[in-house]
Amino acid sequence: MAFNTAPTARNTLLIAVAIACGSSSTARAGDLQIAPSITTSGYYYKTDIGQTSGENTQAIAIKPKLVTIYSGRRSSAALVLNNTTVEQNSDLPDSDKSFTELSYNSSLQIIEKVLTLSVNGDRSYRSVDSTEGLIADKILSSGELTKVANDAIQLNFMIPNPKTIGLSLQSGFSKTSSDETLASTNGIDGENTFINAQLYQGRDFKGFTFLLGTQYYDTKRDTAQDFTSTLSNARIGIDIAKDISFVLVGSDSEYGLDESGFSAQRQNLDTTSYGAGFVWQPHDENSIEITYNELEQGDTSTRYIGIETQWAFSSRTAMQFSYGKRFYGDAYSFNLDYKLKSFSTSATYNEDVTSYSRLSVTEGQSSLFVCPIGSTEFADCFQPSSSGYILLAGEEFRSLNSFTTDITDETLFRKSGRINFGYDKNKLKAAFSLGYNTIEYLESNREQRTNSASLSLSYQLGRRNTVGLSSSYSTNDYSDSDRVNDVLNLTASFNRDLSRQLSMDVSARYVRRDTESDARDLTDSRLTVSFAYQF
Repeated sequence: MAFNTAPTARNTLLIAVAIACGSSSTARAGDLQIAPSITTSGYYYKTDIGQTSGENTQAIAIKPKLVTIYSGRRSSAALVLNNTTVEQNSDLPDSDKSFTELSYNSSLQIIEKVLTLSVNGDRSYRSVDSTEGLIADKILSSGELTKVANDAIQLNFMIPNPKTIGLSLQSGFSKTSSDETLASTNGIDGENTFINAQLYQGRDFKGFTFLLGTQYYDTKRDTAQDFTSTLSNARIGIDIAKDISFVLVGSDSEYGLDESGFSAQRQNLDTTSYGAGFVWQPHDENSIEITYNELEQGDTSTRYIGIETQWAFSSRTAMQFSYGKRFYGDAYSFNLDYKLKSFSTSATYNEDVTSYSRLSVTEGQSSLFVCPIGSTEFADCFQPSSSGYILLAGEEFRSLNSFTTDITDETLFRKSGRINFGYDKNKLKAAFSLGYNTIEYLESNREQRTNSASLSLSYQLGRRNTVGLSSSYSTNDYSDSDRVNDVLNLTASFNRDLSRQLSMDVSARYVRRDTESDARDLTDSRLTVSFAYQF
């Protein structure tokens, strides 16, 4: 089988290999760790699209990687740089490609426990169309991947244990770009500036509490009007009996958008709400608040009962729930964390107006498993002992693998829910997740609904052998068309450490996509053999 390597891809690969081979396996300078590695993979796969049966195809991929970690008393940093060069005996366009990716994060405590500066970002590849996320990768449909870049800097300030007035302030700037979008080959170039501030009473206040908060986001968009949002809230409480207080509450939401092009049901996103009620708080971590409120939306007023609950059932179990009204009607949020020594679970539900560039920076991660930075193997991860686990240098929380929107500059209204389960005991590790998302693309008047489920298993057969299983299933449908995507992805793997530095991985993958049209149906079967060498 003959392969032709493009000059750019070859040069990039040689540089990366030179960096990897020119470094020691683990070089230390104080708290500096440098860990280069290289992985060579061979693929044998067959893809059937529609009624057309594909041919057996072979491919190879070479992936040099460099992981650098620095840890100090007040600062930490990590950088992961890798290049994947793919060559195939296929006549399809863009089948031979090179992908250079990186991710980095750093944190500096300028004033310990008071002022912290953090910088993070990444360069990666993903499908423009979110429904192709489980199909397109660097081997199959690599031409459908586009490069995306995210960079963010954030400054956090907090007055620790204030006596009179407490202040918490987060401010930052982020930039998100891509080579393409769903509607254009020009890509996006979004910039976000944000400020989140809270002012509250200190410990010397007796019988009186207050909380004033505001969140401000300013998103610059090349192909649409700038998108600003200001979400403010206020709460004042006066003790009237033991554990019971009278409260006054208010909130204001402004989005700074021209809504003339939105659908008829989304002509006014801005709302103001105010009300009064009572809160029962037997402990600092436990409270139930019930208020009677009025919501003003343009010329329309709506009265409703609002509920806000925070309850720590134990040191291992905490719940938060809220109910109110916003421009779309009933508004909910929910969060549950439950953690035992070997089993943990979390559940979240949120509703927000956002955009792709904002989500690229603010999208959360699951704290059920902690992994070495840059690792793609579930077997390398572990379950932390508490929900408040603080990451060490070179660690990161495992990605939620949550639904990602199409790459677009549009304003989005998103309802997102997820339940995660984790198990880590003896030789078995398991993670199971269920997700639900509804996204309204407000400026094109379309809606996308997604349900998903994913499972990851890892079992250690012995000191050197590990078997794994990962699977995912998602359904996608749209309100403005008959388009449907049901995607099943199954992967079984076997890993063996051949020596302290060399390991082998053998895996089999099966992907099936069922759609509204036979021409778009797809079945892909793949066998992969990889060798990884840690210098």
